[in-house]
Amino acid sequence: MKILAVGNSFSDDTMEYVYRIARSAGAGELSLGNLYIGGCSLETHAANARANAAAYEYRTDDAGEWHTQPQFRLGDALSAQEWDVVSLQQASPLSGQPQSYEPFLSELIVYVRERAPQAKLVWNMTWAYQADFVSETFAPYGYNQQRMYENILAAVKEKVLPHPEFSAAVPCGTAVQNARTSFLGDALTRDGFHLSYGVGRYIAGLTFAKTVLGVSPERVSFVPAGVSEAERAVAVESAKNACVQPYAVTPSVYGERP
Repeated sequence: MKILAVGNSFSDDTMEYVYRIARSAGAGELSLGNLYIGGCSLETHAANARANAAAYEYRTDDAGEWHTQPQFRLGDALSAQEWDVVSLQQASPLSGQPQSYEPFLSELIVYVRERAPQAKLVWNMTWAYQADFVSETFAPYGYNQQRMYENILAAVKEKVLPHPEFSAAVPCGTAVQNARTSFLGDALTRDGFHLSYGVGRYIAGLTFAKTVLGVSPERVSFVPAGVSEAERAVAVESAKNACVQPYAVTPSVYGERP
């Protein structure tokens, strides 16, 4: 399987452990790509496509370790391999603002389909910010995590799901929200919005691997350094429940730390 994520730092968080997660569960050979610009929105991706701008860091992983090439073009990345899957996503501040999606999403869909017609398209649903995060990017949601999460769900339903080109939406946002109902609480980010290097990224990776590759979280033997067995149990539960019920929170059974 060859998977390309077109995103930003949230695609970095999502994709970090996908190779090791999938391979540890018995998946076949994988080749992963991630086109990165910090905070990149659908509008900026579309503008870069039109201008053929060498604006990205192109990160690849086909052996469990990421490597980066600077000054890469979106079109060159799409033609670099015969991708089986291409993932798109919105910048996190705009992810719950439906008016920010079009016409840029439609433009990107056409661009990707022209250059990688064999690839399935998936949407990566991002997550709401930590409740105590202080930033103007949180202001449109009234500094309210639940409101941001609900707005993200609404935007995906209104602007993404109507596009028949998408074969799936990866419910990372719901998986993270599920985990917040556990003993882990709201401590799943490293700075209020990027996922923690251990269990936060692990939750997103498990969710992506399950949705895109069909990898059962229970079968995954890889666990990132520093993640305890109790935290692993929450991550597996949160990802599994999100994939069953992508658009609603499933409360964790792990309310108290063992």
